[in-house]
Amino acid sequence: MHALRRSTTRKEHGGELLYTYGPGVRRVLLPAGYNRVEVTRVKPKASSGTGFSRWHLQTVEAAELPVLADTLSGRNEELVYFDGHARVSFAWLGATEHGELHFTSVSGGAAKTLTRHGDIRGVVTVPDSGFLAISTSGKWTLERR
Repeated sequence: MHALRRSTTRKEHGGELLYTYGPGVRRVLLPAGYNRVEVTRVKPKASSGTGFSRWHLQTVEAAELPVLADTLSGRNEELVYFDGHARVSFAWLGATEHGELHFTSVSGGAAKTLTRHGDIRGVVTVPDSGFLAISTSGKWTLERR
């Protein structure tokens, strides 16, 4: 799934928002300035099925997202709302022990990567209210300090 900005005279593709397989809810943040998404179907083999499971796309309000108030844990990708400036400890758990934490301000702009590649735990500073995108293929935990 890619971000898409479309007007009556132009079509501009943005970055990849999500690559997924299997069942389950996935949440992504459409970057400011983009007004659509484009879904690309990938078939693993020519002889396999359609490569397209049933899916449903819906818009959710920030109030409907999980909120990082104290401690929050989960599995795989997630998008959470964060209110205010604070330090947050993170840990990627399980066999993969790899993940990334991205922050996007409520005022928009580009996402900022808060973690470094290879970190399996640590503490980051979240600069303002906004959205934290957790990207991992295993279990994770976040704690507001």
